Amino acid sequence: MRLCGNIPESYDYDSSEEKLYAKYTDCLLDEAFKAVGLKSIVLKERGDAADVEVFAKYYSFVADTKSFRLSRTAKNQKDFKVQTMDRWKRGKPYAMLVAPIHQLPSKSSQIYEQASTRNVCVFTYSHLAVVVRFSLLEGKLKTEDIIHEIFKTISTLNPSKDASYYWLVVNRKMLELSNQIECLWKEEKQAAVESIVVAKEEALTFLAQEREKIMRMSYEEALQELVKFHRIDKRT
Repeated sequence: MRLCGNIPESYDYDSSEEKLYAKYTDCLLDEAFKAVGLKSIVLKERGDAADVEVFAKYYSFVADTKSFRLSRTAKNQKDFKVQTMDRWKRGKPYAMLVAPIHQLPSKSSQIYEQASTRNVCVFTYSHLAVVVRFSLLEGKLKTEDIIHEIFKTISTLNPSKDASYYWLVVNRKMLELSNQIECLWKEEKQAAVESIVVAKEEALTFLAQEREKIMRMSYEEALQELVKFHRIDKRT
């Protein structure tokens, strides 16, 4: 969960590997919910539906994940699909979108206004890791209640684009629900920083190898790679 938010640079854009990676994050999300005692399934259909459905004793929700490459810096609110998540509820009261903590807007964004207006919980892998670890310490019933309280808190937010306001309310709610959470949250924030360093080194190593491979090519090999890169044969 600490590492899955970063798509490896070794996977080509829009490739089968990249699509499988997206499915992998869905499966990881599914396993996380099962680990805390919820019933969860990964939906096989990919069009116009959430990827994961989750069922607790007194509530249910749909969930989805977002992952990005570290090199992907220019993101907008459409990348996070908050409004789409609302449509994908299909009668369920809640929806949750889980993304890397360092990839979410930190100042002002429409995604927070959309989340509070449409009752969609924008969550991070770090927050979810805290919830999973809490379930190991305090049990699954308390964890199920905590997730429900977070959803109810989102539904009472005043619509605002302010990221600080959104996360202040979410974090404060989590911290007031149990004394155990403060320590877990400190550890997961540190782990999030360390995971970026790991992903960065992996990406830079791959790009350095790619640069070396290109520089060692002959003229003919370079031309063939250029034709392949532009997918001329497939487009023809």
